[in-house]
Amino acid sequence: MSNRWVKTWLAGAIVPMALLAAETGDSQQSVFDFDAGGDFRFRYEFKDNWMDKGKTTVNPAYEDYYRMRSRVWGKATYGESLALYLRLANEFRDYRNSPENRNRNKFPDEVFIDNLYLDVKNLGGRVDVRLGRQDIKEGAGRVISDGTPGDGSRSTYFDAILAKVRILEKSDVDLMATWNRHRDTWTIGNPHDPYDLTKIKSGSPYSKMDEFGLMAYAHYNEVKDFPMEFYWVWKLEERFYDKAVRYPGRQFHTLGTRLLPKLTDKLSAEIEAALQVGRTDSQGGMRDRDLLAWMGYAGLTYAEKALPGKPKLTGAVLYLSGDRDSYYKTADGSTDNSWNPVFNRTTWFSELYSATYDQYRWSNLIYPHLAVSAEPISKHKVSLQIGPMFADERDLGAQDAYRGLYTQVRYDFPLLSKIFGKRGDLSGAVVAEIFRYGDYYQHEAAGEETATWLRFEINGKI
Repeated sequence: MSNRWVKTWLAGAIVPMALLAAETGDSQQSVFDFDAGGDFRFRYEFKDNWMDKGKTTVNPAYEDYYRMRSRVWGKATYGESLALYLRLANEFRDYRNSPENRNRNKFPDEVFIDNLYLDVKNLGGRVDVRLGRQDIKEGAGRVISDGTPGDGSRSTYFDAILAKVRILEKSDVDLMATWNRHRDTWTIGNPHDPYDLTKIKSGSPYSKMDEFGLMAYAHYNEVKDFPMEFYWVWKLEERFYDKAVRYPGRQFHTLGTRLLPKLTDKLSAEIEAALQVGRTDSQGGMRDRDLLAWMGYAGLTYAEKALPGKPKLTGAVLYLSGDRDSYYKTADGSTDNSWNPVFNRTTWFSELYSATYDQYRWSNLIYPHLAVSAEPISKHKVSLQIGPMFADERDLGAQDAYRGLYTQVRYDFPLLSKIFGKRGDLSGAVVAEIFRYGDYYQHEAAGEETATWLRFEINGKI
């Protein structure tokens, strides 16, 4: 979208607020308020012996780099009903031993509009509307969490209209319409590496795939100790390019539910199940296909909040359906049973294992696991997650369904708080992930048995 359209949007949002202010007179100017702040995130990351994307081969090379993201924001409010929010962001990186990446995303990179939305609350006493560029996450984020997967964690926004409708005393439904474009023109600067915000495969320089979506996500909280969520999402992914080939687009529906029963004071459960149906386009010599896929999660958590350290133990299994045939094309037009993560093409629960998929397109996975966490000192949290991973289908010519053993260890800690009076916090985290390869991968050809990933992170906000 051009700068002319940005200015038009801003005028359309600000003018109504200014007119309301004029009507109130000087005696009512106190209904206006303004706040501002910022945050930064520094990450150093190291990876070694990672799997190749979309393949069963292993790359023995290693890579390390640091990345710095900074954001500033401002929020103007008028009473309790109107608010205008703007957040600008920038991220740059420095790759230490990767010549092909060294000239990517260098300082100062570009400033982009990370959030820009207008809030209108309590319409008719039941409806809140948010219009514009915004972050949206529903439930555990397994279906709705990121509208810009092509730039990783640099941004997660949706260009969307989101309405929250209160239907009962404790229950509501979120209604969303979104259009997420492959290219963002709301920027200042000249990036060394163009950001293809919706890509599955890298184009030249863009894949040219826009994504459209509609969503209804209900939160039902009328039954004590048994919250429920129900959702429907329609998504259209346009045809897209890599550097030489054009791939078919697809449109599909995802219907699901998430149940959160509290069984006792210490024991709770989480169950989520979803079904996908739809169809792909035909493209060139690629035939169109029917879509039929499934996702499931079931977990049981035991928490001792009264004990020192507040220990918590979760046992769970995640299931994402798979298909032996290619996600991108097929010779016979058979039904595609491979799960599509909808708007959750993210690093999700594992930065390391997300690398096995083309731009975080999680699918074809069975993952039983245990997770334990504790807070031995106030605000110091340690956690461990471990479990074997399996393929639902032996795709990509794999000889075995056992992907490998995954382990994650994480430590979050505070550094400083209330640096500037009541505001200003500094915190950190160390995360390590280890993946012991199974026979799904051709790891012996690379002479490697284990993939590793390490992150050191500092976060600050004011």
